[in-house]
Amino acid sequence: MSTRKLFIADSLGLDDRKVGIMSDFIVYCTEKLPVRCDFEIHLIADRGDGKMTTGVYIVGDHVVKVYAKSRALADVMRSVAHEMTHMMQDESGMITGPIQDAGGFHEDQANAKAGELLKTFARDTGDRSFYDL
Repeated sequence: MSTRKLFIADSLGLDDRKVGIMSDFIVYCTEKLPVRCDFEIHLIADRGDGKMTTGVYIVGDHVVKVYAKSRALADVMRSVAHEMTHMMQDESGMITGPIQDAGGFHEDQANAKAGELLKTFARDTGDRSFYDL
């Protein structure tokens, strides 16, 4: 039995609908990438030391942190998919050193895959309402 957890900072004030959409999207990403490992995804309201942009994947720990304060749900979902793509890269042995901050194979694949996952989720579920939340 795998352990996959979503943690959401209380201060974000996400309603049940947004939490449900996010949960469904994470399951969708898990299946489509695919990701087989146990993992944690944290939607946070504070960047901490200020060095994080919109998200970070902690290589080897299978932990994703996405800054979600004052962001549209679709943007947060895209960041989650981006970081989960790094998780898939890590799990499949594609990450052997530091990931470039911009450009390069890992970032380019994560950017492209995140956009693709967002669009196919809308298509496959028949629900595009998250673009307006």
